[in-house]
Amino acid sequence: MIAGTSQSTRSGDTGPSGASASAPANRAPRALTADFVRVSLFTLVVVTHSVNAISWSPDVIRESNLVGTLLHMTRYGFVAVTLFVLVLSMRGRTMSARQFWRRRFGLVVAPYLIWSVIYAAADHVIIKDNPFPDPATFFTTLAHDIATGEAKYQLYFLLISMQIYLLFPLLSKLLDRFGDRPWQFLAVAAAIQLTMSVVFQYLPRPSGWDLVYAVGWKTLPMYTLFMAMGLLAAHHKEAVEQWLRDHAFTVVAVAGCCAAFSITAYLLNSTPGLFPESATTAWNPATLPWLVSGFALLWLIALLWNDRATAVPGRSAAAVSWATLRAFGVFAVHPLILDILARAGFFDLLFAERFPGSHAIRAIVLVVTLLTLALLTVELLLRLPFSKYLVARDRIPVPIDPIRELVAKLRTRGDDEQNGVPAPNHARRHIDTQSEKVTAQP
Repeated sequence: MIAGTSQSTRSGDTGPSGASASAPANRAPRALTADFVRVSLFTLVVVTHSVNAISWSPDVIRESNLVGTLLHMTRYGFVAVTLFVLVLSMRGRTMSARQFWRRRFGLVVAPYLIWSVIYAAADHVIIKDNPFPDPATFFTTLAHDIATGEAKYQLYFLLISMQIYLLFPLLSKLLDRFGDRPWQFLAVAAAIQLTMSVVFQYLPRPSGWDLVYAVGWKTLPMYTLFMAMGLLAAHHKEAVEQWLRDHAFTVVAVAGCCAAFSITAYLLNSTPGLFPESATTAWNPATLPWLVSGFALLWLIALLWNDRATAVPGRSAAAVSWATLRAFGVFAVHPLILDILARAGFFDLLFAERFPGSHAIRAIVLVVTLLTLALLTVELLLRLPFSKYLVARDRIPVPIDPIRELVAKLRTRGDDEQNGVPAPNHARRHIDTQSEKVTAQP
């Protein structure tokens, strides 16, 4: 049985699907810390892929790969925040492993399969010089890509998420048993992840093991330290949050030192225009200090923001809640939008002579454009009857009250005119235009 047993009172963070799990009516106000972190991580994923998409020239590739190397934090952060939210969503509830899988597993499996098929076809439609292969080759490749998370470069994380959901009943039991010994728990998890990192980074790879290594970094042993961080942060939620508040300066200073260390390691292993692949790997042990401290820093920022948003309610909390609902959809769809922009010549526009020569400006313009188009696309997907299978969110009904109000006003105005009370010319033109729009509605 999966039972939520923790020392702290549940804060009301959302579950994986974004809906608040049931909790007592007198619970504390809903905390948005995890939502803030999640939205930030999804945004940084878009930044990473945008920078990589246009940073291929020798004069910027070293710097752009440094950005990508530091932002490997996103994949590890996703693991931690996923387990953090899962633990909180199960607190005070008991269900069997089968019940848990039935409720949660489909939330990630269905979007994973659908987007894998979409990208398998879209890559041949959108990307230049990539015609469809024969059906046998297409479906064989599709099966391989679904099994390995390679249908598109961001979908591997959904493969990791499925493993988390599959093993969460076991992880929950381990947390119940060893959660009160956090340092030992963290030490074992760190040893497992560091061993995986060393094997992948430094040890020679046996001949014929290419598939093992290609899939191995998408398995949970590569992320055990961050799994433990997420589990323990939820198990000791209030104690961890208070420690972060009390040691905010220390967290910032340590993150700065770790960033300097990891950046120095990258620069020592690369030269302008030339760098080995090992310098940019996500599992490089030299990057691990930044990955841990950078995520702690992000969580601290989210926590302090949440404290302020709770004390002084404002638009920022609403904005984070709004973005949380759309974050997974942006994650799923943004590579498709990026490919469309490339095919439409937007990248050529960024490098046109009249465009500012700053590569940073190009990247910012691309990020803003990509986020805007991705959000617009997600808004459309959220209105579809099958939105849950595309963006893991329930459908948002199309509002019809404004349309009904407009129709009522038009009828009232028409009755007035029939009674000899004509509308002004400008109002009449407005009514005619709106009437045409309403009539055109299906």
